[in-house]
Amino acid sequence: MMKNTINEFLAEKNIAIAGVSRNSMKWGNGLMKELVKKGIKVYPVNPHADTLEGEKCYHHIAELPEEVKSLIIATKAKYTEAILKEVNNSGIKRVWMQKGAGKGSASAEAVSYCKQNNIPYVYGFCPMMFFGTGMHKFHFWMRTHLGKVPSEFKISLS
Repeated sequence: MMKNTINEFLAEKNIAIAGVSRNSMKWGNGLMKELVKKGIKVYPVNPHADTLEGEKCYHHIAELPEEVKSLIIATKAKYTEAILKEVNNSGIKRVWMQKGAGKGSASAEAVSYCKQNNIPYVYGFCPMMFFGTGMHKFHFWMRTHLGKVPSEFKISLS
């Protein structure tokens, strides 16, 4: 099921990211830049900014245009459940709770919330393993070959 949700993310041309920071050196900003390089229109969400990386910033999930159906959550886990509650009343159809170099945005409570509210979700993977290049794809390959990836993901990423 998570593989299907990842494939839906990979097919999107419009993706929102909650947690793009005003600090351009933060992880969410790097993810935004990488997605833009891939031709994806990114909609940053941050309640404390009007523009980020030259793009209009949305203060709340409900403000996103209706063509945005996918949301990557790149915040600390303590903010994720509040963001998910906003998702519940929006046009967002799926979420990706990032897992990067830090602790990530996923938590047991957030996963439980998604299950209880029928929100398709991805967690436990850094989106860059699928959207990125070079070292990120190598990281996915390593996890696959070390048995750290469920068998449903043992696919060739081109």
